[in-house]
Amino acid sequence: MIRHRMRRGVAIALASLVAATLSACVGIPTSGSVIAGRAVSEQEPGGVEFVPEGPVSGADQETILRGFVAAFNGSGDYEVAREFLSGGFAGQWNPRESVLVRTGSVRYNQVDDATMDYTINTSAAVDANGTYTAFPSAPQTQRFHFVQEEGEWRISSAPNGIVLSSGTFATIFSEHILYFLDPSRQSLVPDLRWFPGGTAATRIVSALLAGPPPWLLGAVGTAFPDGTQLTSPKRVAVDSDVAIVDLTADALEANREQRQLMRVQLEASLGRLASISTVSISVDGTPLVIADLGADAPQSHPQVDGRMLVFKDGQFGYYANGRLAPISQISEQVAATSPTDAILGAGGAVAATLGKAGVYIVVAAEPDSAPPQAMLVDPRPGLIGPSLDPYGYVWSAQRSSPASIRVFTQQGVAQDVVANLPAGAQIVSLDVSRDGARVAVLLDTDAGPRMMVSAIARDATRNFAPLSLGEPRLDAIVEAETAVDATWLDEVTVAALTATGGESSVFGYRIGGQRTSLGSPQDAISIVGGNGENALRVVDADGVVGARRGNGWQSTQVKVSFIAGQR
Repeated sequence: MIRHRMRRGVAIALASLVAATLSACVGIPTSGSVIAGRAVSEQEPGGVEFVPEGPVSGADQETILRGFVAAFNGSGDYEVAREFLSGGFAGQWNPRESVLVRTGSVRYNQVDDATMDYTINTSAAVDANGTYTAFPSAPQTQRFHFVQEEGEWRISSAPNGIVLSSGTFATIFSEHILYFLDPSRQSLVPDLRWFPGGTAATRIVSALLAGPPPWLLGAVGTAFPDGTQLTSPKRVAVDSDVAIVDLTADALEANREQRQLMRVQLEASLGRLASISTVSISVDGTPLVIADLGADAPQSHPQVDGRMLVFKDGQFGYYANGRLAPISQISEQVAATSPTDAILGAGGAVAATLGKAGVYIVVAAEPDSAPPQAMLVDPRPGLIGPSLDPYGYVWSAQRSSPASIRVFTQQGVAQDVVANLPAGAQIVSLDVSRDGARVAVLLDTDAGPRMMVSAIARDATRNFAPLSLGEPRLDAIVEAETAVDATWLDEVTVAALTATGGESSVFGYRIGGQRTSLGSPQDAISIVGGNGENALRVVDADGVVGARRGNGWQSTQVKVSFIAGQR
């Protein structure tokens, strides 16, 4: 994206236009998170930078406040914004504490000769670590005090943080994914954050070093030793396409494997920045020699077979080009359960089905051994379709009971999972993420469909057995009458299928981001994810498969009993 600059020498009319425009859309927060930019020479490629004007001589209090708000679009340490503050307050104000995202108009109110109130409608907040939280738009009022210095009004008291209009926020900030480690250190677990383009690399590393966020505690870990930070000046330098991450001496406590995993976490977290292709780690200026883990490195969101996995005409297998390919040593046993839903584990070694008598598990036989038999593990009535996690546990629940989530080992040993879901809700679908650290649950409640995503706490001493679900990171009431189904769209997005008045709708929810509409497939009764948005599939009441095409849905003319999930 091209950098935009307004030079200080530009006519005052331009500054007035900017201030007037932003006064209709910007305010100042009491909470949220602030993000600062950098000098142009330090901007990462693709960053957007606005350089607003400072205060005009003789300006009244409202003009000063408008200019201060407009300067939130600035960079560095918000030097221009600080010009609107009194000498004693300029160094105390902390713009990095929060960002509030506002919608609609703003209101000014003169409280007394030296005080003004500023009222905005806020719809989201970003904290200092880049964590985004959306909420229903609500008014918020901030108070500002003024003093005169050398005959000019200046702000002597203001809330920390900044406020940006939704449009400006979308221009300056973008999504970035931090990666932590699952308990087995075989998978990378994502956490979505929001940072401004000019400082993204430094903020990503700083947030990664701060460790897992509260919602993922107990579900993930990190390879960085406690206390590890960036060295002064706490900035990630980029030389050509190499990010040079200089850490404090705490990093030396990491052993060989930890250092390899530190590199994996950094490269995965920084790898989406266009300006960075690799990472060099040093400690107090001394480079560390870290071998590549290669194929043993933990993976993020592994891909599944691109073919549909279906139950069609009494057979279970992959369907493509008009032909169904059964899966050796497992398809017959899956079909024998008379399934209405199923999920296949990685490599086709295990499957779980919702069959004629409940939830079954099928484990593929070893070569030259007897064929496997489907084992009924959960005979409870009213079960929903099962899920599988990467540790081999089968997840099962009764639709009518939010306290009924239970997991089963491949030997059929059961264990209840403490979920703390809302009382009175019905569980419509339950899907464990491919990394095994999170679970998406779609509920039907009195208030309407409710989409929730929580972390899974596990017992590392007992083969990572699931223990409980944490506080939800995503908890959204879907604007619809009926919850139908849900699926993982990608590593940070879940798709919810709902119905209102007989019309189906699909919404995508970014976990730590924003909601988007994914169109209205006709008469859909189930939805299954694959490798991204274009791999979404729905099945209608007649069994016809619909595929995501552009901004809508298109019939494939293929008819199935159901589409199975894949790990």
